[in-house]
Amino acid sequence: MAGLSNLKLATRGFLTRELKGADSDAVRLLDRDVRAYCALQIPVPNFSGQGFVMHIARCTEEKGFRGQRRNNWVWVRRHAASGMVQSNSLNGQIPGRLNVLFKLKSKEGKVYRLAHITLLQCIGGAAARATEGMVRVGLPTCAAGVVVPIAKIEGIAHLIPLEPG
Repeated sequence: MAGLSNLKLATRGFLTRELKGADSDAVRLLDRDVRAYCALQIPVPNFSGQGFVMHIARCTEEKGFRGQRRNNWVWVRRHAASGMVQSNSLNGQIPGRLNVLFKLKSKEGKVYRLAHITLLQCIGGAAARATEGMVRVGLPTCAAGVVVPIAKIEGIAHLIPLEPG
């Protein structure tokens, strides 16, 4: 997992927040068996509202996918969706690059299915701009990455690069 020097630190931060007040020790959990994965199936509701379509998010840092490295952009839920959804807004989601999918298992048998993601930040607010009808995002100045449960990944993000201007 080259290029992910902060993975252990970000995972420790997540586990410390997750296990607050619990008897488990986040540091000991990090020394347990870690299993990495290269794909995640995400059920996404059809536009019709009936049934789901499966998105497959990949992060193939070392193995490659069809001979190339692949780290998909995904939608990450950062806070609960608002009951009063503002039209043309992100509503609690932010896109990010999927770096690693992994699983930790505690001695007690509790399983943590996690993802290390480099989140983007909104440029000029989380609402769509009138000129192109899209929300602008960019890499933060300090793109360290965060660890989130895979349940917070809600689908593949289709991003369109814009020329600076």
